[in-house]
Amino acid sequence: MHGVLNLSPGIEFAESQRFWQGCPTILRTPKGRLYAGWYSGGSREPSLRNYNVLVKSDDNGRHWSEPLLVIPSLREHIICCIDIQLFLDPADRMWIFWTQRDFHYPFDDERHLSTFAAICNDPDAETLVFTEPRFVTPGFLRCQPTVLKDGRWLLCAYDFREGNYHYSESADNGESWTRRQAAKRCCARNFDEPMILERNDGTLWFLARTAVGVGFLAESISCDGGASWSDSRLTGIADPSARFFLRRLNSGNVILIKNDSRHQSSSDRERTRMTAFLSDDDGHTWKHSLLIDPGQSSYPDAVQDADGTIYLVHDRGRFSFGEIVISRFREEDIIAGTVIDRNSFLNQIISKVPAKPYDAAALEHQRAEDKSDLEPFFKR
Repeated sequence: MHGVLNLSPGIEFAESQRFWQGCPTILRTPKGRLYAGWYSGGSREPSLRNYNVLVKSDDNGRHWSEPLLVIPSLREHIICCIDIQLFLDPADRMWIFWTQRDFHYPFDDERHLSTFAAICNDPDAETLVFTEPRFVTPGFLRCQPTVLKDGRWLLCAYDFREGNYHYSESADNGESWTRRQAAKRCCARNFDEPMILERNDGTLWFLARTAVGVGFLAESISCDGGASWSDSRLTGIADPSARFFLRRLNSGNVILIKNDSRHQSSSDRERTRMTAFLSDDDGHTWKHSLLIDPGQSSYPDAVQDADGTIYLVHDRGRFSFGEIVISRFREEDIIAGTVIDRNSFLNQIISKVPAKPYDAAALEHQRAEDKSDLEPFFKR
């Protein structure tokens, strides 16, 4: 059972009807169109009213369309459609991945979390045409696949099972996927949200989020293409249990985008100070940084254009002012520690929930319905 792509979304999915929104993703096509996606719906996450939304920009992120596509939850089947992820593959096809949570199964059952996908062969077309949605792999996907030099794709779809990290691998351009086991977790189970970087020496660097209170990202190394992994351990990279973004840039340098809230003395849980870090030694040190957003922020996702421009999306105040924002900058800006390129900008709003789209009674009614839908499954 999979979600259905709604290519003619109605007013019920409009910005004016949202209580919250967050967890964005971004893609840039060969001809320069930008797509952004995120999820919303209901009064909270998860909710059986959650849905994914897709919008586009044809002017480098200055202006954005109304929703082009929506993937709603399957309420009648007790399945939430959550966390969209966009990916432009080496053949320039646009993949829309999304995660489904099936509440018929407990959290530690592999069937509770599944990743599905639909593919658009021509994302620059005026009218988008997608393949039939299909199951990809067990697990919760929250990052772009890593394409290795040998052509394999690594998809870091994680799960809520205890013990080891997991991911999926494809050797045939996404046609089929094999589930792989990585290192044993060095601390408590969490929303792992890992990413894998292929280093210049051929090793694979597995980086993962850890639980609240740990304060640092975890890492593991594979020296044999993923056949085996070192024991995971904590890094020296501070993190308030939040999603990060890791990718090699066109120059060969590595970018890491995350909350740098260690400067906030109030709590190590604060998701503030979204910052882009740059490394010229495969992530061993981070010599340069650019503060993107000093305020409440989370879930960065980024792409780089052929000319070196980096496009970053993240959410701000997911359950308060509900903004999805985009920033555009270059490596030179990170090295300078401030925006110096005349075409760069930070934190331009793509979408924002209305300040007063509803009265308090409407919100409480929605919360009661959401709680009633899923409360039996959380209690068992």
